[in-house]
Amino acid sequence: MNIEEKFALEERDIVLREHDYRVAERPLFQVYRDMDRVLYGDGALARSVIGEPEVIVDYSLDAAASLHMQSHSLSDATLLVYGDVSAARLEAAAASLSVEDVHTLPVNSSSIRLVEDGVVQDRIAVSLDELSEDTFLYRKLVPLDVCETSAGCTVLTQLVENALDSSLPGGLAGPLRYDRFVTRSFSFNIAFIAEKYVEVSFMGHPDAGVSLEALEAAFRAALHSTLENGLPQETFDRVTSRLVGQLDSVLERDRPGYNRDLALGQLMSAAPIFTLEDQMNAVEDVRLEDVNEFLKSLLSDGREVTRLVRAER
Repeated sequence: MNIEEKFALEERDIVLREHDYRVAERPLFQVYRDMDRVLYGDGALARSVIGEPEVIVDYSLDAAASLHMQSHSLSDATLLVYGDVSAARLEAAAASLSVEDVHTLPVNSSSIRLVEDGVVQDRIAVSLDELSEDTFLYRKLVPLDVCETSAGCTVLTQLVENALDSSLPGGLAGPLRYDRFVTRSFSFNIAFIAEKYVEVSFMGHPDAGVSLEALEAAFRAALHSTLENGLPQETFDRVTSRLVGQLDSVLERDRPGYNRDLALGQLMSAAPIFTLEDQMNAVEDVRLEDVNEFLKSLLSDGREVTRLVRAER
C-alpha cells in the first residue's frame, strides 16, 4: 500500500470531523453508545465503528496498513456479479485475473465474538440538556432458536414488526397511541444478530402529561401481553396478505434488482443468501403458530437495557 503520510493525516482529520458531525446531529448518540456497551458486553458489536475522538487521533499510517493487511484477505472476499453477463464470460474474466502475488493474512472471522453471553437487566434514568423531548429507549437481546432458514427468519421478522407496529389487535399502536394516548410517537424494530440472536428495540416519546415511567409501564404491559398471548388470526391474516402484496409487486416491477440488493444486504451482514422466490415460499409456508412461537421466544431471559432520557428544561 503506497500512501503518503501527509495524505493519511488529512484523511484522519476527515474522520474526526465526521465523528463530530454525527455526534452533533444526534443528541442521543452517547446514550446509544452506552446501551451498546451493556447490550453486547465484551462482544465486537459493542465497539464503535467510527471510533472515539481520543482513539481516532492515535490512528497511524502503520496501524492502518497493518489492519488492511489483516482484513483485506482474498480468501475472505466474495464476488457479487449482476446484470446481463453470461456464466461463460464471467468464468473467462475470472480466469484472466492474476492473484498469485497477493499477500494475505487471513482472519478467522468465526472466532470473533460479536455478543457477550449472559443475562443482564440494566435500567437507568439520564438527563440531557440538548434534548428537545423526553425519550424512552428499550433494547433486548435473546438467543434465536425458533426458525431454521434465513428466509424464514426474515419473514417472521417482517410479519412481527408489521403487526406490532400497527393498530391491529395485538399491535402496540392501539394501547400506546390511539386508545390511551400514552405516546406521541414510537418506533419498534426487530433485527437478527449473526443468525444467533434476536434484538428487539423500541423508542417512544410520551404524549402530553405522560411521564416516562407511565410510558414504560404501558409499553411493557402491551408488549408482554402480545408476546405471551400471540397474535389473533385476523391480525396474522392482514399482515401476511400485505406482505404477499408487497412481494408480488416487486416480482412484477424489478425482481433482478431486488435479488441483487437482497444478496448484497445478506453478504454485508455475513448471513446466508436467499432470493425473492425463497422469501415468497417462506411467506406461503408460515403459519400463525410459527409467529406466536417466535413471539413467545422473545420472553426468554436475555440482555435487556432500558433508558429513561429526560430533556432538561
